[in-house]
Amino acid sequence: MPKNFPIIFNFKKNEYFHDRIKKTKPMKTYFMLISLFLAVPFGFAQTDLNYYLPKDVNYDINIPTPKQVLGYEVGDWMVSHDQLIKYMETIANVSDRAIMVEYARSYENRPLFHLVFSSPENLANLEQIKADHQKLSDPKLAAGMDTEKLPLIVVLGYSIHGNEASGVNASLLTAYYLAAASSSAIKDLLKNTIIFVDPALNPDGVNRFANWVNQNKSFANLSDPNSRVFNEAYPGGRSNHYWFDMNRDYLLLTNPESRGRAKFIQEWNPNIVTDHHEMGSNSTFFFQPGVPSRNNPLTPRRNYELTKAIAEYHAKFLDQIGSLYFSEEQFDDYYFGKGSSYPDINAGIGILFEQASSRGFVRETANGVLTFPFTIRNQFTVSLSSLEAARNLRKPLLDYQKEFYSSALEEANKDAILGWVFGDKNDLGKMREFLNILKIHAIEFSQLTENYSANGKIFEKESSYFVATSQKNYRLLKSIFEKSSSFEDKTFYDVSTWNFFYAFNMPNMEIKKGKGVNVPKSTVVGQIVSKKGQLIGSERPLAYAFRWDDYFAPKLLAAIQSKGIKAKVATKEFSYQADNLNEYFSFGTILITSENQQLGKAELHKFLSNLAQECGIDLYCFSSGYTAGGIDLGSDSFAKLEKPRVLIFVGGRSDSRDAGEIWHLFDQRYSMPVSLVEQNTINRIDLAEYTTIVLPGGSFDELGKAGIEKLQKWISDGGNLISYKDATQWAAKNLNLDIKFKKEVELNFQGIPSFVNKADAANVQDISGAIFEVYFDPSHPIAYGLPGKTIPIFKTGASVAEMPEGLYRTPFRYSASPLLSGYCSIENNERIKSAPFVIASPVGRGKVISILDDANFRGFWYGSNKVFANAVFFGKIF
Repeated sequence: MPKNFPIIFNFKKNEYFHDRIKKTKPMKTYFMLISLFLAVPFGFAQTDLNYYLPKDVNYDINIPTPKQVLGYEVGDWMVSHDQLIKYMETIANVSDRAIMVEYARSYENRPLFHLVFSSPENLANLEQIKADHQKLSDPKLAAGMDTEKLPLIVVLGYSIHGNEASGVNASLLTAYYLAAASSSAIKDLLKNTIIFVDPALNPDGVNRFANWVNQNKSFANLSDPNSRVFNEAYPGGRSNHYWFDMNRDYLLLTNPESRGRAKFIQEWNPNIVTDHHEMGSNSTFFFQPGVPSRNNPLTPRRNYELTKAIAEYHAKFLDQIGSLYFSEEQFDDYYFGKGSSYPDINAGIGILFEQASSRGFVRETANGVLTFPFTIRNQFTVSLSSLEAARNLRKPLLDYQKEFYSSALEEANKDAILGWVFGDKNDLGKMREFLNILKIHAIEFSQLTENYSANGKIFEKESSYFVATSQKNYRLLKSIFEKSSSFEDKTFYDVSTWNFFYAFNMPNMEIKKGKGVNVPKSTVVGQIVSKKGQLIGSERPLAYAFRWDDYFAPKLLAAIQSKGIKAKVATKEFSYQADNLNEYFSFGTILITSENQQLGKAELHKFLSNLAQECGIDLYCFSSGYTAGGIDLGSDSFAKLEKPRVLIFVGGRSDSRDAGEIWHLFDQRYSMPVSLVEQNTINRIDLAEYTTIVLPGGSFDELGKAGIEKLQKWISDGGNLISYKDATQWAAKNLNLDIKFKKEVELNFQGIPSFVNKADAANVQDISGAIFEVYFDPSHPIAYGLPGKTIPIFKTGASVAEMPEGLYRTPFRYSASPLLSGYCSIENNERIKSAPFVIASPVGRGKVISILDDANFRGFWYGSNKVFANAVFFGKIF
């Protein structure tokens, strides 16, 4: 960074020290696109605020520019998150138009915040304005609401992908402009609009990328795309701390950043939400609408019309600065889990912007030389066009908000479905997570007050709930509970389905409307209370046991093993009828004896009692080793468990998203450490220190020939290797596994479509994301704790393995009618039928467990997480 930054602002004295701000004259912008390609203005002093800001606007001399706070012009350096906070705090302190509000914290404890702009009168009245927007969104209260004077709510969101840095750097300009600009249009905007500037949607990724680019920056103009600065080190800055793509997380809410944003959207009901991204360097600039045929059918037509009307402002503003652009191509809003689509299902207008990325400061592209300041200027320009559209379309947007919820309730009343009953008495941990997600999304649900039974299913009142379709968030509710099977367009930018019941493997029942229908009796749930586990049975136990059914059972076992306590797992069933107990225990029950432990009996008892409360899981206390049926407690059918020591190979061409999901599962959900190790360091590592090694998706050529031989020997000596998703193809080839894959479907262009549609024709055989049924053997250790005999699995990609030879090698396989929800071609559905999902391959005294498709999809597929957990905890007992 430049040395000797001036101290600009004294917060206590409210005065400036060095570089007093001079009055800014009206600014004019003459740069056209051709000037970008023919004359490259590199960062530093050549690109000052005159390059970015609108012409014919005066600026308040009391508002500091970014340079006066940070010591450099916007675009000279990649702004780091701490610098961003510094500037935004400065603006909030000096401007009566702005306040700063934190709404979440990232995993790395960085604040996520809004810099809120409006008139001083509106800022003093925010709670009332919020309450009015909530009334407007309630069909029961909105009828009498007058939208003539109600302020519009606009959110400008930047850089949810941390390495798409033009957005976060443009936010500096947006903040300065909104605080300093003086004109009648600005006055009108602030009077009638509450603007939430969200400058860094992904602070951890933003900071990672800024560090990378700044530390690799050349002070001479270096535009060679082969340069190190343009090729980030693994895992790159796109993702957050656990390497999640957070622009897929608005529905799933795996991450705290997304939970904070979803709460905010449900609380404030914003009318326009912008989402500033970057795309390939050889492109230009995109703004929505996206591909019309790929809009989600739950999105009202009026949303498209308003998005189209707003697009005219983007076109006008970009034309004025000579930037090329396109619309209604490539991108879509089908999946509601993105920053530009979640608002669409919540009465707002989400707008995606995609800027061709410089990835550094100046870069050669197919269109000429692309500079970082140019990309920033485009992002800032469409921020202004969005605000101008908000100013002029305020009433139509507010009327749409009002109509959205009233029409949603009308559609709900016409729906043939009354609602859904759901619950899982055997997995209260999973239930709690499910309910918390519904609550953040403002989905109304109630707990049963009486047991409910129909069609041979029984839902017990203590652990079951009812969701009615008749509620204002009907469309959002419908999107997360419906099964998708019919599609206008067979091309998807993201997934084609996201059914929450399937994701959680949640027992549920759809209740249809009609005469004599049995309507569940229920009461509204207030606060979701976490269950406190307890010790049940003998006060002087010989042994303790807990079932493996609960989602957080692996967390409990990991905590027990971390204390050095020995544990066993039941490979057969048993029942116990003593100590006032009458309980059945299935495969996977964990047993801890009181004898021969590092802790004394009293200390062990206290430790397990506290752990039961923390994990919300009951432990049963047995005074006798003699059971009422099945195996006795001293049976060899209780397999000894070794404490897992897990290594995950990362780096190289491994898939950081898959690795991150696994890391997150064990670190966040199970509180169990796993070691992330660069694959090219294998020859410096003693593999004997680990019980399990994981190859997440991708390839592992950086292990090298010697490393691969070392890995093979480790497996043969008794190691447990997990190959995940497409890593299995690499493992089959390089570790000589007996696993083969089916040929992909040959494209059959029936009717020979026109050349212009050839890409769409090829997409017919893609599996962008669909849900399939998998059958499993409940007695197999990889299946311990899973209910029933089938499980919903989320699958992406058309790779399908053939059935291998050998008994018991495929404890999980796709069913004979696999497709449950989403798009999959008839040909691919045939290929998937009865194909393996898990293959176990013995290698010497060890084995390779291949999980061929996603068991941890985006950290959200709670129902299948245990498949991966079992491969770690029980992989060495069979």
